[in-house]
Amino acid sequence: MAWQDKSRHLYNMMGHQDSSIGFLSLTNPMNLTVPISLARPQTDVVHVWHLRCSAVADSVRSHWTAWLSPEERDRLATYHRQIDHDRFIYSRGGLRYLLASYLGQAPKSVHLVYGRHGKPNLPQRSGSLQFNVAHSGDWIIWGFSCRSLVGVDVEIWQPRRRLSALIQHCLTVEEQAQLSAIPATQLGQFLHYWTVKEAHLKAIGWGLSHPLNQVQVMLEPTPRLVHAAPVPDKPDLDWQIELWQPDARAIAAVCVSQEPGQGPCQIRHFWLTPTS
Repeated sequence: MAWQDKSRHLYNMMGHQDSSIGFLSLTNPMNLTVPISLARPQTDVVHVWHLRCSAVADSVRSHWTAWLSPEERDRLATYHRQIDHDRFIYSRGGLRYLLASYLGQAPKSVHLVYGRHGKPNLPQRSGSLQFNVAHSGDWIIWGFSCRSLVGVDVEIWQPRRRLSALIQHCLTVEEQAQLSAIPATQLGQFLHYWTVKEAHLKAIGWGLSHPLNQVQVMLEPTPRLVHAAPVPDKPDLDWQIELWQPDARAIAAVCVSQEPGQGPCQIRHFWLTPTS
């Protein structure tokens, strides 16, 4: 099965429709139609941004749509359901807002290039700013780093009709042995495993083209990767993981690479809060 088909199959199984942490909240309402001046993350810091889609006004959506590249507009046209259409605008328009704020340029002029498996990046001439984006339900999450590979994922806490099949397909034998027999608890544990694995695979640009059951995660006492996916030319990478809940119905993860000798990053959380 081609990796695109694998990804689509796993997302369908997951139920996608197309698809005690301290927060440093930037909570003042922001005019999301005009980029602000943002300092790039320091080398030992990762910025994680959150947006609740239902809070975005139509005027912001119109601006963000106008910022999309021709390639992004072509992709937008493939979404026939309004929820998928809007979520793509929010994820890419918000990305352009944040990149423009970090880079000091117009959102429409931000040029993106794409890796082998579709991960968007900045051209090398734009410096070392790494980023990743995830969306599910009402949430968009972006991660930014100037030192490390960074990946994010977010999932909505809702029943999965094929949970047993997903567990068999995505978790290692060791991970399956840690699951509770109580269905609601089992779902929560599975989503913790899934978000960490997908954030990790997105950080290295593989996404769901790499089998999830070839990545092993330990959740207790703190989340860590026991067996990571291989990164070409970087066999000694370590990984830092953080899990949190943007709200009571969502679980999110960020995964950050660490070169040998590097200490952990400080992960700072911010919120895009639109003006009313």
